[in-house]
Amino acid sequence: MSMISIAASAVTIAMFISQLSILQQLKHAQRLKQTVPILQFLVSFLSSVMWLKYGLIKHDHTITFVNGTGTLISFYILFLFWKYSLSRTRVEIKVLVTAVLGVVVVSYVDQSKDPVAIEIFSLLCCLMSLLFLASPLSQIGSVIRLRDASVLLPSVAVLAFFNNVLWAIYGHIHEDPYMVLPNGIGAFFCSLQLALIAFYGRAAATGRLPVATDILPDSPLDDATGASSGVSVSAETVHMTEITHDN
Repeated sequence: MSMISIAASAVTIAMFISQLSILQQLKHAQRLKQTVPILQFLVSFLSSVMWLKYGLIKHDHTITFVNGTGTLISFYILFLFWKYSLSRTRVEIKVLVTAVLGVVVVSYVDQSKDPVAIEIFSLLCCLMSLLFLASPLSQIGSVIRLRDASVLLPSVAVLAFFNNVLWAIYGHIHEDPYMVLPNGIGAFFCSLQLALIAFYGRAAATGRLPVATDILPDSPLDDATGASSGVSVSAETVHMTEITHDN
């Protein structure tokens, strides 16, 4: 393994592990009878499964190992959502739909002998990565309105930025446009997050401004499934809503 592949693998696994910090938020939300956004972690799980399959197709041990680890961690996080959820049935339905979608896509690639199918699958992998990486930007409106970037975590944004840069370089070395494209765009998304954090700061974290809501707004997907969970991220990464209480 090259230094780039080792560094990219280490940073990516660190990002997956950082998502485990959601456990504290889940426990806190359960005590307050609140919900925590799950969509980010469903996308993370599906993206990991698809990139795991991509690594197997390309016989790339680095991609396979990293996303195999990511799949296991993401599945464990979904289990935590089920364990601490106020409505386990809703979580079960969401996870089931995500799992079925993953099985359908992977089975399609396995059964098809057409090279075009591989190209379509590769494009879907890119799309999943972009959805995951762009999800924090759904908070731009509230960040600008409140002049508070507390919903964006600087450490996660920095980690995600270097993660995308390293994988873009890895893809360039291996002449793989499906690695270069999503990670190049992802690095740009992370740069926007860092710019928002630098410009607006983290007022809620220091107690200078109140937080408008304790729970992020629901996403259209959640409305369609009848659940009250919204989108937060990282890219990725985990983007947590910090709750402050005025005395």
